[in-house]
Formats: sequence, C-alpha cells, structure tokens
Amino acid sequence: MNKEKSAFFDCQADEEWADAAYTIEEIAKVNQLIQQTGIKHGSRIIEPGCGTGRLTEILEKTIGDQGHLIAFDISSKMIEKCSKRLYARHNVSIHLTAVEDFVFEKQSVDYIVCHQVFPHFDDKKLAVRLLSKALKPDGKFIVFHFKNSSWINDIHRKASAVVIHDMLPSDQEMSLLFKGLGMKIETLRDDDQGYFLSAIFDKNERNQFKNLCCG
Repeated sequence: MNKEKSAFFDCQADEEWADAAYTIEEIAKVNQLIQQTGIKHGSRIIEPGCGTGRLTEILEKTIGDQGHLIAFDISSKMIEKCSKRLYARHNVSIHLTAVEDFVFEKQSVDYIVCHQVFPHFDDKKLAVRLLSKALKPDGKFIVFHFKNSSWINDIHRKASAVVIHDMLPSDQEMSLLFKGLGMKIETLRDDDQGYFLSAIFDKNERNQFKNLCCG
C-alpha cells in the first residue's frame, strides 16, 4: 500500500468532493452508469477506491440481497465512513486494502467499477490485470468519472505532489493497456458529461491464445 497516498486521502475524507451528498446532476450520471452497464438485481461487483461509500450505497441497493459487492480503499478514514454508511448491509464486504494486496476469487464477478479511482493506481497495468482476473468471461470493466480526463488531470496536477502524476491515460494508451491484457474497449466517452469506459474480454484474442497453446 502507498502509505503517502493513503495519508493524503485520509485528509480528504471530510472534503465535499469525497463525502457530500451527490448533486442532482451526479445522481443522473450514476443512473446512466447503471443503465449503460446493465448492473441489476443479483449482480456481483468489485469497487476499488470506494472512498466514503457514496456510490457503494447506490450499487448495494441496485444489486439487492441476491447480489454481492466487494468495496475497498487505501484510506482508513474513508473506509471508516464507508463502513458507517453501509452498516449491517449483508451483501457488501468492505476492506482497507490496495488492489495489489487483495486476493480476488477468479471469474467471480460481473463488474469491476472504478469510480474516481483509476488515475490513482500506481501501476495501472498491474491493477487492471489483477482486477480483470476476478471478472467472469462476459464481465465488464468500468472506468467512470463525473468529469472528463482533461479536467481530472488538470486538478491532479494542482492538488498535491502526492497525486501530481495520477493521470487518466489517453484513449490510445487505454486501448493498448486493455488490449495487452486480452480485453477490448467497447465504449469510451470523454466529453463535457464526464468519462465513461467499458471494456470486455476479446473473445478472438482468447481463441487465438488457446489455439497457440493447444494447437
């Protein structure tokens, strides 16, 4: 776990961007996320960088008792708030951990939902590789932000030396990153409405890999 970054986000846990109730505009974007991805009752989800649990709470209500949500963050202060927000919700497990330190059950979830966290992965390729192993063959890897990449990257440059290099990669870099792990981007929107990426496993690449191994 990056202790310096963990301490930085501990100090951010009470800030409006991290803990205030979602605005009407933000709620509309969350609803659009759920509609676009197909998250529904019974879905199984991993939410890295869950923060104070604002999105976690909405996802928990969406998946219901038949679903399951694994939420985690590197900030103890944010996890404390998330745990209080989701108190006694039996379909959610909340952990203080980094992606690199968590053991994921292989092919166990339908969705990876990275909300407001992807730029903060120290090793993005490693993070995607570890997380994608938990996805079912027809699962989706989601990267979702309320703002576009230009806005996000500019904010991080100005926020603190701790996050000055925490950038959302370019479209091309993202495409290559996922392609290198056997996935393809099916949707990428980066505009004044925010940032939304959905990646799935590339069946053609999987078949080619099987042919090389077994042919």
